[in-house]
Amino acid sequence: MRLWLIPLLLLAFGATPTEPGGALAREAQATKPSKSVRCNRTLGAGADIAAAIRSAPGGATICLAGGGYDGIDAEGLEKTPPVIVRPAPGTSAQVQGIELDDVSGITFAGLTLTEGVGVTPVGHNLAFVGNDITGTHGIYMFGDYRIGDRIAHVRIERNYIHDINYSGSQEPGWGYGIAGLGDVRHAVVANNVIQRTASDYIQSATPVDWTVDHNTFLGPSLLGSHEDHQDLWQIFGGGTDITFTNNVARDTETQESLLFQTGHFEKVVVRNNLFVNDSLGYTCQIYQSSGLVFRYNTIVGSHWGCLFRDEASEPPGGGYRVERNIFVDTADGAGISTEGSAGSWGTYAENVSDDGSARGPHSIRRWKPRWRNLAGYWPLGLPYMAGYHGPGGAGS
Repeated sequence: MRLWLIPLLLLAFGATPTEPGGALAREAQATKPSKSVRCNRTLGAGADIAAAIRSAPGGATICLAGGGYDGIDAEGLEKTPPVIVRPAPGTSAQVQGIELDDVSGITFAGLTLTEGVGVTPVGHNLAFVGNDITGTHGIYMFGDYRIGDRIAHVRIERNYIHDINYSGSQEPGWGYGIAGLGDVRHAVVANNVIQRTASDYIQSATPVDWTVDHNTFLGPSLLGSHEDHQDLWQIFGGGTDITFTNNVARDTETQESLLFQTGHFEKVVVRNNLFVNDSLGYTCQIYQSSGLVFRYNTIVGSHWGCLFRDEASEPPGGGYRVERNIFVDTADGAGISTEGSAGSWGTYAENVSDDGSARGPHSIRRWKPRWRNLAGYWPLGLPYMAGYHGPGGAGS
């Protein structure tokens, strides 16, 4: 991966994941502005949104009357309580991207962004909620640790981030659904739909307190001829308090899905996720962690399954709980495997595989898969609860 120096039940509802106005995208996005919204100021099409934010008092709501607007390019702002920017009730506002330089205390809600979001080198209390985002990049954040800056307390919720692609040379952040590089802490990425990206769906560098929960990741990949390595969520440089829960990845075609590498990790939770035909390589490569919970995940149709790594240059891991996961239809190799001493760093128990790889006491090997449905891939006939239990993704 270049580091920049650094569906499902939708068909039953008459919509497909590729329809921006389909059920999946609608469910991902926030409730549209209602008549109960109080607009402190309403801007007509073409107005300078950044200037309006600068002059607004903390806690104000700026409404956009509908139509097209130039990109928001703001710097040196801090609003307490946060200022909200959103469409006026009953309207749709199209904005040509957002660039924030040293900006804090703003929520962007319900906008249609024809270019993505950039946040540098510092900021906090930022929220992106219920937006439709496309363009060369989704949401790109770089907290410039080199000058002592960081980005913190960011909410990315209920957005539809899709068709993220570029031509020519790749610039920082291009092709990524969400990127948090440098020093980005206390981030919540929840209830989004991220579909068709040219690079990683999510990338983080040494994250601290990141929660990625209840998101749906969909293909096909747009990597194409780009000279890049694409992952579902790549983390490099270690990290602390990392949570990946209740997510669904289908037909994403990435070269890896979860790639947590190059450094030591602490307090990693990967629980109740569904991966279906997600990866052309490993569904997960997770390097050593002090405290890893990997439970109730279902992996169907991976190429190489899941590998728990042991990197000789890092301290050993410990406190592993790898339990009640299901690994089936792995194309090449074992559904679950360990490297070096990783198999002795905790508990592997009650895992299920259709090959002989399931590890630990009371694990079930050479299981003949039976499913209650193919939306959530709920298993039938097991003596204990195992694998993912959920609806199978937004819109299901």
